[in-house]
Amino acid sequence: MSAVRTEMSLAETLNELGLLGGRTLPRFVTSVGGAGDELEVVADARAVKNLPGPLKLATRLVPAVRSRLRVESFDGGVAVLAVDASAGGLPAHKLLGLAKHRIESVLAAKGLPAGSVQIRPDARIALDVQRLLAARHPGTVVQGMSFTDGRVAVDTAA
Repeated sequence: MSAVRTEMSLAETLNELGLLGGRTLPRFVTSVGGAGDELEVVADARAVKNLPGPLKLATRLVPAVRSRLRVESFDGGVAVLAVDASAGGLPAHKLLGLAKHRIESVLAAKGLPAGSVQIRPDARIALDVQRLLAARHPGTVVQGMSFTDGRVAVDTAA
């Protein structure tokens, strides 16, 4: 097996995983960057359509959500992302908890494997990169994932 490292923008990565239907981020994402092993994302939550009631109320109070993500571990094709997000002092685990059902419905609507994105109560996201990529590129084996200066690096073997 030959190993290949692919570095992509966040939009390109989400498109490859089947989580985004194109190579541009949704309009609510206003900024993506990062330094070292952190990915920084800023979103205007007011621009998100069809939010559940509690989230809609929260976006009126604090529209900008700033988050930093870091790949904490990678094992068996699953990347565990530590999330440090803030929206007017509302902690990341509360923000992620409010978005959990929305994320699950997006996965189902796109026909992606159930459980391939899991929101954990400790402000972490388990992203089953292997299952998501295998659904689109059978035979691909994911060996690692990391962030490098605002880009996503995925190590694969075929």
